[in-house]
Amino acid sequence: MADSGSYPFSNQAHHKHPRVRRQVIEFLIHQILSQSLKVGEQLPPTGVLCDTLQVSRTATREAISVLVAKGIVASKPGEGSTVQPLSQWMLLDPEVLNWLRESDMASSIIEHLLEVRLIIEPEAAALASIRGTMEQFMALQEALARMSAGKTKRTRESVQGDIDFHNRILDISGNIFLARLRDLCMVSVELIIRLTYENVESVHATIENHTMLYEAIKARRPDLARRRAKQVLAKTIVDLQNLNIPFRQDIIQRFGNHVT
Repeated sequence: MADSGSYPFSNQAHHKHPRVRRQVIEFLIHQILSQSLKVGEQLPPTGVLCDTLQVSRTATREAISVLVAKGIVASKPGEGSTVQPLSQWMLLDPEVLNWLRESDMASSIIEHLLEVRLIIEPEAAALASIRGTMEQFMALQEALARMSAGKTKRTRESVQGDIDFHNRILDISGNIFLARLRDLCMVSVELIIRLTYENVESVHATIENHTMLYEAIKARRPDLARRRAKQVLAKTIVDLQNLNIPFRQDIIQRFGNHVT
């Protein structure tokens, strides 16, 4: 991205207010995620942003309001707008997750994403084995087949198969709240694949683990499905550790014995 003095906005954008607001949001998000604006620092004043980006005050204020609503920025009358710590962000917001996934901060959230999945997905798999229909199991098998096509070379289709496999387990659980965690799961899977993309041997073992998870769910064995889901995620932790991505020791101790 160009620096703030040369940010490429068209003057014609004044006439397309929603687009201008989006451009201001993306500019500020880039500044925050790149840590050009650090936690606790104030955003530039509205007038400065307007002059720098050649946009209206209305579009700028609305853009900041969006970031306030997402917990990224705190704003107080007369005190300006301040960058908030990551813990205050609306981290289940799909847009926030996508911003983080594409940023240099991605590796700092992967541990948290996987810990949430370790808490949720084994129980979702157990519920899926109890509540799933044969039609749902067939859809799960279809996603696994697309994922398995990436044994030797990952493609967009095989990556989507991986995402769909995990999301369908959440759906099959029959719990509407679990089903709403699809975006978190999608971002986690995409980020993990991006980080481990070159490790083909790991992909082969991962597909085998997913296959065993599918078989446990289809066989309606909830205890086994729970263990297989933990095995899938524990293997992922090992792969990421091999890339020097740190995990808290208690996570390793709790789930390390599930790796085969």
